[in-house]
Parts: sequence; structure tokens; C-alpha cells
Amino acid sequence: MRSYGQYCPVARAAEVLGDRWTMLVVRDLVEGVHRFSDLSQGLPGMSRTLLTQRLRSLEREGLIERRPAADGHREYWLTPIGEDLRPALLALGDWAARSYSRDPVRRELDARVMLVWVARHVRRETLPPGRFLVRFDFTAPRSANWLLVEDGEPSVCTNDPGFEPDLVVETDVATLNRVFAGRLALSAALRGGAIALDGAPGAVRSFSRWFGYSPFAETGRSLAARTA
Repeated sequence: MRSYGQYCPVARAAEVLGDRWTMLVVRDLVEGVHRFSDLSQGLPGMSRTLLTQRLRSLEREGLIERRPAADGHREYWLTPIGEDLRPALLALGDWAARSYSRDPVRRELDARVMLVWVARHVRRETLPPGRFLVRFDFTAPRSANWLLVEDGEPSVCTNDPGFEPDLVVETDVATLNRVFAGRLALSAALRGGAIALDGAPGAVRSFSRWFGYSPFAETGRSLAARTA
């Protein structure tokens, strides 16, 4: 992005963050995503080449740094300057949730991305012990995706891992989005059958405990209560 030619903090912020996809890359880094492959998984409309360019730009601006992981892979971490963006980014998201709240249209719904978001916000301390597999059967559009938990870490699979799931969740992507965003109570979706669970009783009961919500779900709940 070219300079605005203005000595203004807002202009400078726009120069650093205003390129397409940059804010979403920062969003995912704020949410604790560090690996290139995981960043790419949550940004399916962004080419890997463009993601590389945006990461390099953020590194030049001092917002992120590369660190070697224990397995030799490279990871991307926010610097103190980047971490300072966290409250501003959350405030911006909360403002948008309050000011532009609506249900997503079809082109904004992606089953895999939806499940990636849920996985990022899973309440890990409440997950069942050991390996735990959940199959999400989406009815509209029809697809199957898996949430695999190993050693307390959730990951999303689009291919069958090859063993029986502990829990099967049947719903549509729009409903899961509404629950994730706080616009529909999970308990109401379960009672009304918009989300159906099948599995051992313990696995079924655990779903409400570990299900992960959007950072802006509280705003969604407040808006839903006003219009109820």
C-alpha cells in the first residue's frame, strides 16, 4: 500500500494494516495460530503466495517475528507491538458485531472454516481425556468434517481419520455459525433439533462443555436478547 502522505496515526495504521487480508492474518495470529499451514487453512480464499507476502510485510513492520519450533518448522509470533493490537482488534470486531450484525449469506458459509473457528476456541480444559474424534455431518451444504483431539490439541480433518467417531454432530453450517456467534443458544438448538448429537452418553454430555464460541459471542447474545 502506498503512503497516504499524511502525518497521522490513523493514516499510519491504515498503511500498515489496510492491505487486503492483512487484518485477517493478524486476527488469526491474535487467536494463537502460529504455523503457515494453519494460517492458510483458516484463510482458504487467500493464496499461499499472498499469505507469504503479507507475513513478510508484517515482519518488516515489526508486528511479527519468526521463531523455530521444536520440530524444526518455522512459526510466526506477534512481537510486543503486534500484541498491542489485540485490544484494538477485538474492539473493532465487537464494533462490527454490534453495528453490522446479520446472518451470513451462503457465499460466506464454509463448513471447514466454520469448524476451524470452533476448534480454535474449544475449551481445552473440558475436553474428554485421550484421543477424541467428532464427526460433523453438515446437511446444508452436505459434507462431513472431523474434529480430532489428540493430547488435548484439536485439529480439523476433511478426510476420514479411519476410526469410529466418539460423537456425531448433525446440523447445517448456518446453524452452527449462529450458535458460534452467540445469536442462537446452544441449548435451544439442541432442544429444537437444529443440532442433533449421537454417541455415548458421556460424549454427548461433554459437547456443551467444550464447544468453542466466537470472541464476540457475548455481543451476539446481547443483540439476540434485544430482538427476542
